[in-house]
Order: sequence, then structure tokens, then C-alpha cells
Amino acid sequence: MATEILVNDGGAPARIIPFVAVEAITAGDALGLTAEGSGNASKVNQLTDSELMGIMVGVALTDAAAGAVCNVVSGRGVIVRINTTNGAGGDGLMASGTAGRLDTWVAHGTNENAARPCAVIVDDPTGVGLTKCMIL
Repeated sequence: MATEILVNDGGAPARIIPFVAVEAITAGDALGLTAEGSGNASKVNQLTDSELMGIMVGVALTDAAAGAVCNVVSGRGVIVRINTTNGAGGDGLMASGTAGRLDTWVAHGTNENAARPCAVIVDDPTGVGLTKCMIL
């Protein structure tokens, strides 16, 4: 049996939205939308400190091959399992250098290009991988 990605909708409705995957996606990957205007899903990725950071719109509910439909869980306050680096309960998360994985949030400036947390860790993770988090 696969690991359950959607843990709790937090009393607010979780939205499960179908997008076309532009690459192979694994359940639990943090996803954003492509910049080409196609509105397709891709793994979020930290660019560089001087560029805009990847913006997470949700988490992959299921695996999807490139070109296939990928179901994306979205919604503020929703608790899901997200692909993360090792952190601690209460840590804010942001896009990392590994596509689809969130890392511990660190301030990258105060202007409009600064990274902002997109999720927070609910339980202490045991290592890199799926971690119970709340989408902000």
C-alpha cells in the first residue's frame, strides 16, 4: 500500500486539482506551475538567491508520468506528507535545490523576490523523505 499523502484537510476543504505533469512526478513532491503559461505542473525548485524562488501551489497526491494527469492537493491549512530534507517540528519550509523537495526556510532578503515559507513541519522527520507538514 502506498503512503497516504493527504493526512487531514484541517477543517478547510482540500482541493484536488488535475494538472498535466511536465516531468515524472512522485507522490509527495512539492509542485509549482510552469512559467510558459501552459499551467502544467512541475516540481518546485530553488533557482538562485538573486532570482525568484519556486512557488509551491500544492503537493502531488499520486505518481504521474510526464504528459499524464497529476492530481495536486492544494489548500491553506491542509496537512499532507511532503518530500522534505531533515528538519524539526515547527520549521518553515521553502523550495530547495532538489526539484520537488522542500528545505528548511531561511531568509533570503526582504524584497519582493525573497523566499517565503510555503509549509511548516508538523512532526519531527526521521530523515529526508515524506514528512507530515501543513501547507501555509
